[in-house]
Amino acid sequence: MSKRREVLLVLGLFLLAMAVAAVFAAVLPAEYRQNQSTDYTFQYEPVARAILAGRGIINTEGELATRYPPGFSVLLAGTWAVGGVVGVSEGAALLAFRLLCAGLSVVLLYGLARLVWRAEAALLVGLAWATYPFFLWVAKQPNSEVPFIPVFFGAMFVFWLAMLRRPRAWWLYLLAGVLTGATMLIRPSALGLGVVMAVLILFLARPIRLPARLGLAALLLLGNALAVFPWLGAVYAETGAVIPLSTGGEVSFKDGLTFLVAYKDYRREVPVAEDVADLMRTFQRRRTEMQSSGDVLVVVLDEARKDPGTFLKFTFIKASRSWYGIDSRTFEGATLAIQAVYFALILWGNAYAFFSRRAAPGGDAGALRRMLAGNWLIVFYFWAMTITVVPLLRYMLPATGPLFIALPGVYYSLQAFRARRAVLVVSGS
Repeated sequence: MSKRREVLLVLGLFLLAMAVAAVFAAVLPAEYRQNQSTDYTFQYEPVARAILAGRGIINTEGELATRYPPGFSVLLAGTWAVGGVVGVSEGAALLAFRLLCAGLSVVLLYGLARLVWRAEAALLVGLAWATYPFFLWVAKQPNSEVPFIPVFFGAMFVFWLAMLRRPRAWWLYLLAGVLTGATMLIRPSALGLGVVMAVLILFLARPIRLPARLGLAALLLLGNALAVFPWLGAVYAETGAVIPLSTGGEVSFKDGLTFLVAYKDYRREVPVAEDVADLMRTFQRRRTEMQSSGDVLVVVLDEARKDPGTFLKFTFIKASRSWYGIDSRTFEGATLAIQAVYFALILWGNAYAFFSRRAAPGGDAGALRRMLAGNWLIVFYFWAMTITVVPLLRYMLPATGPLFIALPGVYYSLQAFRARRAVLVVSGS
């Protein structure tokens, strides 16, 4: 495919992704079109309005806003400021921002797939993500995942561009680190993402020798620091405390221990084994003992020691619900069924990529396998982070995107099967 045709293809994919996201949001019933993000209402929006008014990154109490990192609030304030300049309402500006993020997400995932597949296969990846129901659901309202996904995909694209195409381009590793730091400033769950990428450099940055790989890993971590340290420094100067991105860590950990017995009006009850429910009620009773992350760990280890079997069941529930759990607990059966179909295709594509001799027609089979292996490690990192808090699908959604890279393997495996069958038919005749 010529460069001009591919540019037009990417532009068309970008516009199509925005159109699909807009139509999806428009056809939803009115009750589901409403903003259901309480974090936005009580945290991100007030901080963004303070920034827009020139009061700084402060909360409704007039204190430095440290419950969440400032990235999403800064982007919201910038969106409204640009909207004011061009003369559109805040609602219209926010809609344009969400659609822009949706379009960029699809294009960047296409670019990531293009590193290991030819254009037609990469287009399949982009179209699959553009129509993925749960991506469209998240994009319908101002969740922090909306900007997190394109920034995360951008970091992944630059990282794998360096690893697979330009392994000695040191500035790409630095840029990947900066982008990864930007993801940390949007969602604190990305806290350890830079470390995971540094580990991947050590193991997968071939054919570079180990000392050079150590240097490139250090450059990526330096990029992390350049992005994040100004905020950490500002927090320390204001509070005198070293806060790793968010003060909400302990609250999130505690909520993740009691989420199925902590009832809220909008939540449906979920049947759970009595021993697991008793364990969560025990965590609820001991909540006052958990004043720090260390305290949380002590209580968890204490209860795990008392009844390892029940604790393993509890952990399994959290691990599985990370892929289909919804905060309101509505439509979870349908969500699980849809996810099962997508993951069957993802695993099918991975099996083809790792076990077929022709894993990447028109591409580099070795590069494809390295990317898929690295992406799975990143997925396991996000999975572990999600298990420690309330296990929700939207927390795992960004990490799901890179798994879509394997989907063309389904098409090529079917193509190979048809070719083998044709040969057998001819030889049999």
